[in-house]
Amino acid sequence: MYLRMEGENMNGQNYTVGDLLTRFIGGIRMLAVPRIEDLPYWTSPPIQFVFESTATLAFGQYVFNGVAAASPAGFVRPLRSNVLYYFRNITLVADIDEGDFHGSILTVPRFQVYKQSENGIQLFREPIRMSTYFDQFDYRLVWQTQNDGDTLTASFFGTLTQIPALLGKASITLKAIIAAQEILDERFTKMFRDHSYPQEVEA
Repeated sequence: MYLRMEGENMNGQNYTVGDLLTRFIGGIRMLAVPRIEDLPYWTSPPIQFVFESTATLAFGQYVFNGVAAASPAGFVRPLRSNVLYYFRNITLVADIDEGDFHGSILTVPRFQVYKQSENGIQLFREPIRMSTYFDQFDYRLVWQTQNDGDTLTASFFGTLTQIPALLGKASITLKAIIAAQEILDERFTKMFRDHSYPQEVEA
């Protein structure tokens, strides 16, 4: 019996892991291509992307206006076009008590990530609303860049107001930590990039 599975071209698009497994599930099982979660360490090493943005107090408010968030030393990571990047979870915090953060929200901060190349294309379908602190919030996304040396940038938008607990606080820093993996497995990467399935023959 001959069995062939085909699908639409996925080049230049981002898919969540759920999308990826839904589209590839037949191919993964029949062709024994591993799931991301089953890839060994040496073909999917863990990495982190870290972004920080600081707003200085002005007229009783801390305004995050989308200025590019900085990556601390050691977390500026050039990207490679021959690997996949898999976001697993996101942590969003500020350098103030979480209760004070809730009480100071004037407009809910939003967090977005961009590819520096490709005209700053957004990675998330929509910004993440930081209405509370997130500790390893499950957010899974598989994506690829077209350009070696590309980098990620990020931004926060929103406004916090100076409540009594924040008197004397001259600035507030929002921080995002994205736990990710570099997918180096050539077979998996090729399947994602080309969305091509070879024939499988059974006796």
